[in-house]
Amino acid sequence: MNWRSNAGKSALIKMLMKEHGFSKRKSEKAVNAVFDCMACALRRGETVELPIGWIRTALPPPKKKKVKLQRFKNIQTGTFFHRIARLPDKIIRFRENPKLIVEGPGHPPPPGPELACQGEQLEQLLSQLGFADLTGLDLGSLISAAAGNLNWLLSRLRALVKDERKFTHFGVLVHSVQELYWVRQ
Repeated sequence: MNWRSNAGKSALIKMLMKEHGFSKRKSEKAVNAVFDCMACALRRGETVELPIGWIRTALPPPKKKKVKLQRFKNIQTGTFFHRIARLPDKIIRFRENPKLIVEGPGHPPPPGPELACQGEQLEQLLSQLGFADLTGLDLGSLISAAAGNLNWLLSRLRALVKDERKFTHFGVLVHSVQELYWVRQ
């Protein structure tokens, strides 16, 4: 299980641990029990209702072949081989909740206090690195240089400030952050 994930089962387990004080084992058992109940209901042909919509099983389209010759690759040797793959007897269909659909160009929700605080920290660090005016800077390229991880980007910028580095060109800063990222991996 990927514990760095922000979505999925691991996020539910973390939420139970943090907000309700469950142990990791109990949280994992509870989440797995919920998903097992959902899977059993789908196998019985029932509809599972979620806050975002409904899931149910259905028969695949009638013209679709049930058996197919599929190509696989052995990742150790690099050789390809073929096997007969059997397609499932049922497929899962999802129907979204119409109450959740927003018509027209909706405005994004305002940033939370944590994101606003991180934005202020980013502005402070960039000004300490020699970029007082942020209007012409492409902050998206800087964040993508850190693989989209804002916390990691802030820690790298703090390290550059600690080393008393100054930058005259924004592209050099982006390149430095990219180099720091690749060294980390």
